[in-house]
Amino acid sequence: MGYVGRKLRERRILFPDSQRGLIVPVDHGLTLGPIAGMQATEALESWVGSRDLSAVLGHKGLIERLIVRQCLHPATGVIVHLNGMASLSPDADTKIMVADIDTALKLGADAVSIQVNFTTSNFAHNFAMLGAVTDAAHAAGLPLLTMLYDKVKAPTSAERLARLHHLVRVVTELGSDAVKLAYASVDEIEELASVHGRDIRIFFAGGEKADEEVLVAMSQAAIRHGATGLCIGRNVFQHARPQALLRRLADSVKGRSEQVAELDVV
Repeated sequence: MGYVGRKLRERRILFPDSQRGLIVPVDHGLTLGPIAGMQATEALESWVGSRDLSAVLGHKGLIERLIVRQCLHPATGVIVHLNGMASLSPDADTKIMVADIDTALKLGADAVSIQVNFTTSNFAHNFAMLGAVTDAAHAAGLPLLTMLYDKVKAPTSAERLARLHHLVRVVTELGSDAVKLAYASVDEIEELASVHGRDIRIFFAGGEKADEEVLVAMSQAAIRHGATGLCIGRNVFQHARPQALLRRLADSVKGRSEQVAELDVV
């Protein structure tokens, strides 16, 4: 029965009318400290209740505060992030577990997530963590989103893409339900989605702060070429008008912007 519950909860982190998602991660504070837009819980309250995000993702303490203060829209999915490491650490790319499945369940989570940054020396750590978290999450009927970053600099773009294909396959083989990847070129998005999209849901990140028009165009391209959705953090919470941006991104994810463009052409 765990599989049935997992699939039900997976739908809760997506928009029901499109089965695509706009996830806003707010887990940055543990890693980076009180950065702009995330100095305290209050900094999120003006936009985090918007209906234009399908799920919010954060560490247990912040998620608890958002729930207790009734900041979230009832239809918004909750993803509890289970691992992390402060950038103050000399080994910041090797994340460790900071919460467990039982904690996520007690918070009413619809899903859990972890981040794996692959360096030249932490493959064994990441494999063990991925395997254990996947087993525990699925036993509890919770879907797992894995944020995947390859920190090894490949000498060519072809080798970098080949490494990424391999690492996405690792995450898939170990049972993750969804993977978040750094935004790539349109050609790479199309290739990644075509190779892996039937086995695992693929979300693309927003990356560093970007111009709003560039960000919206990127989001439309990702969805058009097969992505399940977007997982965008600082481009939302550091935006001058987060709610307005969320509406535009949600329209992109749901395909509304393309429909409007088609009507304009006709």
